[in-house]
Amino acid sequence: MPPDTGQLAVLTGNALKGHSRYDNPALGKTLRTLLNRLEEIGVLAWTMSITRGEASSIAPSATFTERVQAAGISLEDIGRLPGEEVILLSRKFELRGNVEDGKREAVEYTDTPATMAMREVMRDLNTFLAGADITFVDDGGDPVDTHQRTLRRHFTLRRDDAGERFDRCGRLFGGFWQYLKRDRRGGIRINGEKVAVLDYASMFPRLAYASVGAVPPEGDLYAIPGLEEYRRGVKLAVNCLLFDDHTNRKSWPADLTLASGTAEGAALPEGWTVARTRRAVLDRHPALAPCFGTGLGYSLMHTESMILVEVLNRLKAQGIVALGLHDGLLVPHAKAEAARTAMEEVGRKVTSMSLPVTVATLG
Repeated sequence: MPPDTGQLAVLTGNALKGHSRYDNPALGKTLRTLLNRLEEIGVLAWTMSITRGEASSIAPSATFTERVQAAGISLEDIGRLPGEEVILLSRKFELRGNVEDGKREAVEYTDTPATMAMREVMRDLNTFLAGADITFVDDGGDPVDTHQRTLRRHFTLRRDDAGERFDRCGRLFGGFWQYLKRDRRGGIRINGEKVAVLDYASMFPRLAYASVGAVPPEGDLYAIPGLEEYRRGVKLAVNCLLFDDHTNRKSWPADLTLASGTAEGAALPEGWTVARTRRAVLDRHPALAPCFGTGLGYSLMHTESMILVEVLNRLKAQGIVALGLHDGLLVPHAKAEAARTAMEEVGRKVTSMSLPVTVATLG
């Protein structure tokens, strides 16, 4: 959806023109020429950036907006051209030695039978979703574009990876439902029906247990003595330890040190240092000691994505529309049990252990 400003960022530099699988060949001179002409005939206003590396912006003119409204054009009439890349590989930028700035660069890769097979699976899923009856009940909030359904798998390279590989991450992104706040997802309707949300319970630590061939204890794996009221903070801390590729972390990220004092604030209470929290987690989960500080999280995320993609494919084969949520999905309420069965069966197939699934109805 366009931002509140009504302006859309657009890249017009020559260096961006069709040099990789991720780029639109129209970028560069072709796009600049088109924008110039559209501005001349009063379709849009084009604000060119004078700062290197900063995007320009465009906005529809009042006259063009009136013509669109008069013609009854809606979001349903606007779509994406088929053929865009849906298997993405990227690497984090590295600055000042081992310090990363969080930005990523797209990595051009050579296709293999494996990447071509993954692309075919994703395009089949996207075709199925494109034809599905998915709507949203207006709740008075920001507009929701229910036609934003193109899913893409995002794979990651660590900074020390020398070659191309597709066994890190692989999560699905791009569906409008993924960007909706949790309290708004109840407005989604599939085939006119309210949706149920299904989640794998404590999935990341369970996948970590599976990776070392150990059986997790009963109950909520994020329930740590002394931190019972800080489940979300524990979850973030465990994920942090699983993604670290070293064991010398001295402090937590900012979102774990905000002294909000409640689970809702996603923070750990004062005094819970990295060392103290690590000890508490390992007291409850000693089998996970080999999993911390090795960067295992990227591989666990890949396992998670493999499970989700297979579940979505199974449900598609049954004619069930499912919207993926990384470690869970949304389905019509009447199909919740069929979805739970698929999730449990695929989870056991991939990990050789039981992955419990929770079900709740939204809306």
